[in-house]
Amino acid sequence: MATKFNIVKQLLTGIIVLVFTTSCNNYFHKSLTKEFIDAGPSYSKAVSVTNGNIRTIYVAGLTGEGDDFETQTRSTFENIKLVLAKSGASLKNIVKTTIYIPSYTVEKMDIFRKIRKEYLGETNLPASTALGISILAAKDKLIEIEAVAVVQIKK
Repeated sequence: MATKFNIVKQLLTGIIVLVFTTSCNNYFHKSLTKEFIDAGPSYSKAVSVTNGNIRTIYVAGLTGEGDDFETQTRSTFENIKLVLAKSGASLKNIVKTTIYIPSYTVEKMDIFRKIRKEYLGETNLPASTALGISILAAKDKLIEIEAVAVVQIKK
């Protein structure tokens, strides 16, 4: 008799776990949405992923226009700002950046830090990685910046 009870108990437990897992899985699939920002033929400038009331925006490596490092860096931050705005975010929502600097020098990093301070402030800066590399895909570009931003949305 105890054996039949254990079998029924295990069967009911399995059914409860299956129903719970399926419900959770359906909830997360229904609440997760992706939006492709400025999608082109080879990549999107950003992908916005919303789950519940949290939106995470993954900004592709963007560059800017100009004849020198300082001008291109400012233009790059402006381009990031524009892409983030399309997802309801701002530069203040950035939590991570990756900076690629071809032919890296300390002077270029000093210029970058000065401009970053103008755009992102001096405190509570995002996690950041800077890489000195030999060349970018667009050979005339002097800096490329990737960013990840997180914003809480009101529903």
